[in-house]
Amino acid sequence: MNDNPDQLSSAAKLSKKAGPPQDHLSCQHDRAAGRHRGATCVLDDNARHRHHFAVFLRQYRKMVWMRAWAQGKLIAVDAAVLMWVAHRLPLGFGRGWATVRGIIHAALGYDWLSIGTGRYPVRPMAWRALRRLAPEQPTWQRLLWLFERYVQFSRAEWEGLALPRLVDSLPPSSAPGEVANHSGGARRGTVHFMFHYGSLYPGVAWLSKNGIKLNWMTSDVYNRMPGLSPWIARVHNKINDNLKFCNNGGSVIFSNKNVREVYKKLLAGEDIVMVVDRTMPTGPAIMIDLPGPCRVPLARGAWAALRATGAHWTVTVCEYRQGRFHIDHERSPGWPDEPMPDLQLIRWRISQAPQRWWACHVLDFVPQNYDAPIVAGSFDT
Repeated sequence: MNDNPDQLSSAAKLSKKAGPPQDHLSCQHDRAAGRHRGATCVLDDNARHRHHFAVFLRQYRKMVWMRAWAQGKLIAVDAAVLMWVAHRLPLGFGRGWATVRGIIHAALGYDWLSIGTGRYPVRPMAWRALRRLAPEQPTWQRLLWLFERYVQFSRAEWEGLALPRLVDSLPPSSAPGEVANHSGGARRGTVHFMFHYGSLYPGVAWLSKNGIKLNWMTSDVYNRMPGLSPWIARVHNKINDNLKFCNNGGSVIFSNKNVREVYKKLLAGEDIVMVVDRTMPTGPAIMIDLPGPCRVPLARGAWAALRATGAHWTVTVCEYRQGRFHIDHERSPGWPDEPMPDLQLIRWRISQAPQRWWACHVLDFVPQNYDAPIVAGSFDT
């Protein structure tokens, strides 16, 4: 046994240089392997989550595509059947089918504006509009009105498609003074104010029964809306063709085209129908009072045309009640500097039957207590 201290010290130094014991190295290796396995598990979990998300995304896109495909087919069938019914079935059966179709649309919440844009949920918008128009009414009454709104819309589309067959059932024209306005050398055109209310298209055809050349101003949004079924455009283009047929050679003027054509036709003594309930939340407008009470702005174009051309004006409402058409008609007195229309006739009809205003959802575009820069009767700017 070597008890030399110098030798023992040298051995200790060699032992330190040799490093840690073997069991300590094994523990370090196990910890490193554990960390590697943990990192591998995290990577595997992330990859698994990305894979599941990619599969879900593919399935979701497939479902969206299938839903759009099914909606397109249903819209095509709905429009094709509606056009066939309007042209083939007797008028009584056609109106009955339009009623059933409206009830189905109400139950499904279907509206081509909602389907085409994906941005405007018309059913909740119409519900909120009816609540603003009649806040004192119970919920069940407004719910019934909501269903009737869809029925009115369906009937309006059917009436537009069947319009040539409905003209003979319209009451005779009762405004001989308007024909006198168009006789003689210096003729003045007339702007006819209407809402998307009741039987709009038969009301336009009734205005032309006094023999004047009547032009129809409308929007062609259904031709420009991406993703909208072409059958919707077919339906509304056919309605426009029917209006041209009934309007004594008048034309269809699209509101997004040259507005100067409107002024030229009014100065030439022709009449133009303008549907003015396209409300807008900002910018100059004409304010009118609706039930509720609601103050809503209307685009100022029609009033600007009256002021610039000195044209006459009328306000017309057409409704189908008790098996026949009823016309409410107000016209300007024909004086120089005659007053501008205040649309109180339309306000009164909406207060009596708000569900017949089948475009009431546009009221939801207007904030509560909205005030526009221009008020009805104030035309200084």
